[in-house]
Amino acid sequence: MTSSPMSPVDVSAAAFASARCDAAVAHVDVALHLALTAHVLPQRASPSSPAPRLALALSGGLDSMVLLDALAHWVQTRRESSESSESDEAIGVVTPPLAIHIHHGLCAHADEWLVVCEREARLRGFVFEAQRVSVSRDARQGIEGAARAARYAALASSCRTHGVDWLLSAHHANDQAETVLLQMLRGAGLPGVAAMAVAGEPPGSGRQTHRVRLLRPLLDVSRDTMRAYAEARSLKWVEDPSNEDRHYLRNALRHDVMPAIASHVPAYRETLARFARHAAQAQALLDQLAQLDFDMARVAGTGDADGDERLQRSRVQALDAPRLANLLRYWASRRGLMMPPEARLDEWVRQIRDAQPEASVELPHGPAVLRLYRDELQWTAVYDIADPHDIADDAVLRWSGQREWLLPQWKGCVVFTPVVEGEPTDGSVDERVLRAKPLIAKARAGGERWRARAGGHSRSLKHWYQSRGVAAWLRNVPIVWQDAEIVFVPRLGVDGGAQRVQGGARWRMTWRDDA
Repeated sequence: MTSSPMSPVDVSAAAFASARCDAAVAHVDVALHLALTAHVLPQRASPSSPAPRLALALSGGLDSMVLLDALAHWVQTRRESSESSESDEAIGVVTPPLAIHIHHGLCAHADEWLVVCEREARLRGFVFEAQRVSVSRDARQGIEGAARAARYAALASSCRTHGVDWLLSAHHANDQAETVLLQMLRGAGLPGVAAMAVAGEPPGSGRQTHRVRLLRPLLDVSRDTMRAYAEARSLKWVEDPSNEDRHYLRNALRHDVMPAIASHVPAYRETLARFARHAAQAQALLDQLAQLDFDMARVAGTGDADGDERLQRSRVQALDAPRLANLLRYWASRRGLMMPPEARLDEWVRQIRDAQPEASVELPHGPAVLRLYRDELQWTAVYDIADPHDIADDAVLRWSGQREWLLPQWKGCVVFTPVVEGEPTDGSVDERVLRAKPLIAKARAGGERWRARAGGHSRSLKHWYQSRGVAAWLRNVPIVWQDAEIVFVPRLGVDGGAQRVQGGARWRMTWRDDA
């Protein structure tokens, strides 16, 4: 049996579909190439140095599978170019990217998705890693927010483990438009409606030592183009049934609102993207203003390597309320904290502006507290205040050269550091003293006295804390004893009595918070 010849209409439709798919592949490939060239490759120290390590967030859905395939093609092209190059300015070696799949455990098909992701990643020469996370179904921020937070925390952990420089995600133009509308409906400010940048910091990255960057190379590519690419390349992907659940606002926007908007404003994606760019530019100017105010108000000697940033309250009082609110928003973001709600931010501004010169103010915010103490504003961890009815158990250490003594009941540890020959020995202790008797960490009982030097006068700990500006929230620490003699008080130092013995190797004792 012979097949019927295709009609001219069928031939024309097939040719159009083929051209559309070819255009989609070219569009995705060009978008990825431009983003990597603009943001990733310039970080190389020299043309022959290795390219930065890349990772991909691979959910298994259509979008991430398109990015997986396009990135694999880009890597292969660069390898072929590197092998064929005879110039000394050769293209840097591209290490196999890492594909990271986060298993949320929220769907009955999650195990099957993991299998698909691993198969497709390894077929393309990627290193593959899956991380399982636990998501609370009754989290305060909702299951979507909790899953997002857990996902980005797991992605960041994988990136740190593997030394990843750039994490790529498959967000596209439709995602950007949905995000802009979603943030507007939530009453977000400029940072929210600025939506997603092509390159930036991953959500919740905070003040981590290893700072992985986030790249969204397909933000200008539409969902239709992504699907056309997938069809042209015969890709396989998974479908998450939760994406059809209109109970979630983003899904309702995607299925009900966006099609209605598109029928009246076909170029809505471009329009909303332009609005987001304008918002981002305006926010950048506000951030520059906040940086000027931050530098003006910063207490001299703070905010360097140790991250102890403090602002002079008397200086920020000169700012009007909107400008102070802008500074506080900027500072919270700088510390890696969530943006405060409008009502909370207004309360911060009021309390900071109205507080008396000697007032102490505590303003809790998530895992941190904004404190006003002795006319200085600072962010701290959430410290426990000593409860007289909840006494921590004693801890005993027979010191034999340990560098750290962990004391989790006080959320910290004693650090022992040898004094290098030629350094001043003031405030240090002879190691023979440390070895002579067990060190005992005890909770404060009241009435303890401490001296700064061997021949100095002893005074109450309260006196020393106040005179040295140790705030009340930093005083819930243990006292280190040997029998009935104090050896060390955190935030003050080695007791003068323990400093008397001379002649042996000397050590400094300091306290480190692990809160």
